[in-house]
Order: sequence, then structure tokens, then C-alpha cells
Amino acid sequence: MTFDYSGATMPNDFISFIILAALAVVVLWLVFFVVRKLFGVALLIALAVGAWMVWNDPDHLRQWADPVMNFFDRYV
Repeated sequence: MTFDYSGATMPNDFISFIILAALAVVVLWLVFFVVRKLFGVALLIALAVGAWMVWNDPDHLRQWADPVMNFFDRYV
């Protein structure tokens, strides 16, 4: 089964372009919304894993606790 697309053309009336543009805007908005949410979730997971690693390893805890405490002592 083959399809003949030789007669298929993109509609060139104004209403079709408005509908296509509106659909493109909606699709882009949904894509960016989903990507932003996934990036936020990935960032939270990375922070949680990093905090768990620092909390469970005393060497990492000492390595990162001193700069954080110095920052808070100086600015807060």
C-alpha cells in the first residue's frame, strides 16, 4: 500500500495559518513546561543524593561543613 502525496499542499488561507500557529504555541508551551518540571525534579534528586552522601561520609561532611559555616558566620 503506497500513498500518493504529490497533490498534498499546505493550506495557504489565513485561518489555517492562525490555527497552525496557535497549535505550535501550545505544543511549545507544553514541551517547555514539562522540561522545566523534569529539570526541577532532577535538580532536587541530585541535591538529595549529594546531601545523603555528605551526611553519611564524615570526611565529606568535614570538607563541606567548614566553608558553609564560614559563609554563614561571615554574612548571616
